[in-house]
Amino acid sequence: TTVVALALCPGVLKAVWVTPHAVFISHGARAGQVTVGNSGESPEEVTVELRFGFPDTDSAGTPFIRFVEDPGPEFPSAVEWIRPYPRRLRLEAGEQQVVRLLATPPDDLPEGEYWTRMIVTGQGASVPIETSDTSVRAGVSLVMRIITAVTYRKGDVTTGITLRGLEAAVEGDSITAWVNATREGNGAYLGTVNFDLFGRDGQQVGDWIIPIAVYYPMNRRFALPIESIAAGTYLLRLTIEAERPDLPDDNVLPAATVSDSVEIVVP
Repeated sequence: TTVVALALCPGVLKAVWVTPHAVFISHGARAGQVTVGNSGESPEEVTVELRFGFPDTDSAGTPFIRFVEDPGPEFPSAVEWIRPYPRRLRLEAGEQQVVRLLATPPDDLPEGEYWTRMIVTGQGASVPIETSDTSVRAGVSLVMRIITAVTYRKGDVTTGITLRGLEAAVEGDSITAWVNATREGNGAYLGTVNFDLFGRDGQQVGDWIIPIAVYYPMNRRFALPIESIAAGTYLLRLTIEAERPDLPDDNVLPAATVSDSVEIVVP
């Protein structure tokens, strides 16, 4: 039996699912939950684990989740004192089940925000593979992993974002924009990046809206397609707001809106 990565098997997305995609736990309630379901046609063996991680960017400006094994006191980790129940479950086709997250933080936990990532791994039954040899039976065991953000907040939690310069240039059929951002306060910044492109006459000719999460300083690259935009000089305006349509308003920490702009030439 061969294990194939999810990236190679997009059809696996029809199997295990998790909702919501972000969990927020308060110090008063100390509990949260997600629903794990199986939309596939065969049973799924599901495991749940917690690891410390946060969004980061690589040298190419591409976002990814950076996991830190055995995070030290410099990291606001909640891995050691949040537990999922159950950790293992079997879901029949079409079945769903609640997984609860229970927090038992230390009594002297300082005010602030603490993070972990919940990793839900589903492994279904083997998928048969056709071969020309009728005497050979082969199968592929498909494994998928879904990563969910888990945030624990105690007391006064604040956030903000500082831009350290916007750079942009046309590369092929896209505008490549680099946004260097640093988070302020003691909570992660959850917001939305808005790019607006204006011609010399002030008319808007393009707009792009992208969610963003800033935990530590990052230099993120954005590719903005411009296939239908004529040659000329334009103004690219960047606005970052502490709003996330995919999250409840009371889970998004308030912060001041920041903006920047740069002139670009489309050849």
